[in-house]
Amino acid sequence: MSKTLTLDFEEEIDYSMVGITSSLKDYRLTFYLNKLRCFQFKRVDPFIFTHKGTDFSYSMYIYVDSTNLRNYYLIANKSNSVKLVKAYQHFDYLLIMEGEVEDELCADISKQIKQLSGVVITSELDTNLFFKIPNLLTKLEMHLDKILT
Repeated sequence: MSKTLTLDFEEEIDYSMVGITSSLKDYRLTFYLNKLRCFQFKRVDPFIFTHKGTDFSYSMYIYVDSTNLRNYYLIANKSNSVKLVKAYQHFDYLLIMEGEVEDELCADISKQIKQLSGVVITSELDTNLFFKIPNLLTKLEMHLDKILT
């Protein structure tokens, strides 16, 4: 009698997030971020997400840090006054860091961004609220896959 063993392997990806409240336009904030931490954010196709049957376009920038095996995504949290993540309604932008990011690094990035002219508030965010929104992670990953390949 033979037994069949099936392995169910799901790769766990680490995410960290920083919320940013700023009066700056997305391109201006990105300009300052690129100067601040030697990021190299590039504008990509906007992230499209459907809310109550209507598609909304959220501007998006990506920086792939191949040296430290991290990806950084800056996404606008509002489109025509509709928030992408209502739980983070006080934040205009979400900086998502994919890969292993130490708590100290995340806190340091948040502090440095807060010192930028035009930035009012930054805060480290709980990623669970972001990923509990139905289909958000799936749509984001599909969008990133299309862009990064």
